[in-house]
Amino acid sequence: MPIEVDAAARLDQIAEATLRVAERERPAGVTIRAVAAELGGSTTVVTNYIKSRADLLLNAVRYELDAWRREQDEAIAEVQDDPRSRLREQIRWATTTLHNDRAARQIWLDLVSRASGDGASELLRNDAAEHYENIRADVQELAPADSDSRVIADAIYLAIRGFYFATTEDPEQWPPNRATHAILQIADLLVGRTAKSAV
Repeated sequence: MPIEVDAAARLDQIAEATLRVAERERPAGVTIRAVAAELGGSTTVVTNYIKSRADLLLNAVRYELDAWRREQDEAIAEVQDDPRSRLREQIRWATTTLHNDRAARQIWLDLVSRASGDGASELLRNDAAEHYENIRADVQELAPADSDSRVIADAIYLAIRGFYFATTEDPEQWPPNRATHAILQIADLLVGRTAKSAV
């Protein structure tokens, strides 16, 4: 009898292996063969579940996005009722690099550069929209005018997205603590300035 394998668990294992390969070899080194070797099997351990390299990358990003959502929920759970603390925790969480974050961001940028209306494009757009709306909701509670809150949310969101690119391009130049401090300063200055202008 064939061995029964939990498909969801196998996809998670494939995602973890993909991220390990990307960490060592960068996204260009991610192939079905390389991931299968990382799992210690033939290519069928991958191709029974994933048919193309694009799907391999998408599976890894989907896996990491799920992990990021759980981490974000944990990060803001203790400050849920305080929009200023919640915004600061969102920024700290978004600019922290743990586990496979760097590899996931490299894959994310690779998918963004090739996006063409496929499943990856939709997944990344939905994640970006959710991230932006979380920031905007916090800023809106802190800023007195909706037009100002949108501009402030735009600036913070774009700074965080820039962090992803900068730390992938040159991680030594942009360690997470430097980026976190800079973006927190942007948030404090913009939210504080808006609040004062209403007085």
